[in-house]
Amino acid sequence: MATDLTRISEKACKDPTLVFTSLYHHICDEDNLRICYGTLGADKAPGVDGVTKREYGENLDGNLRDLSARLKRMGYRPGTKRRSYIPKAGQEKGRPLGISNFEDKIVELAVKQTLEPIYEAVFEDSSYGYRPGCNPHQCLDDLGRTIQQKKVSYVVEADIRSFFDKVNQEWLVKFLRHRIGDERVIRLIIRMLKSGILEDGLVSATDEGTPQGSILSPLLSNIYLHYVLDL
Repeated sequence: MATDLTRISEKACKDPTLVFTSLYHHICDEDNLRICYGTLGADKAPGVDGVTKREYGENLDGNLRDLSARLKRMGYRPGTKRRSYIPKAGQEKGRPLGISNFEDKIVELAVKQTLEPIYEAVFEDSSYGYRPGCNPHQCLDDLGRTIQQKKVSYVVEADIRSFFDKVNQEWLVKFLRHRIGDERVIRLIIRMLKSGILEDGLVSATDEGTPQGSILSPLLSNIYLHYVLDL
């Protein structure tokens, strides 16, 4: 799988306009799903079904075989996400998260690992958020160099309120189709976006946004901002 991802990255770097039409088999691959299972931490909060990594692993071969089969026949349906909150200054309820079932986390990671090489090849060097190998200290260093080396009149600090919850899904899908020509991948991502949120015993539709707390959401948010702000 690592070799396949390297090839994807090389193609994406060579041609920034290339549309990838055969990606879904990487996501369905049972061996890759096993790697994703091993990558996920055992301390991940359980989703609506309450299943932990340890419990899922008790019948790992059977579970992964079944998951791979469902993905291949497009029979996989992501579960509803569980609403949870973490403390955030200035907010009484805190920052809202959408917690996926453990099996859904495996699929989210498989999708992320497949798409990330494509977009890492084209993201701006000045974009640091939620990217592998990037951190806030590097961003500050870059900002400092820019201020010292170029004529800068002002620096703007801004925050997009409730960004993850307000992402326009229709536009996100349009942006994805610029590089992703495998419609099965698009359909899978749409299912993830539309899987709903369970809070206080009620399931709400998720017609906008990409749930904060999902493994895939940081990458999707960067793809969205790449087309909205960086181009």
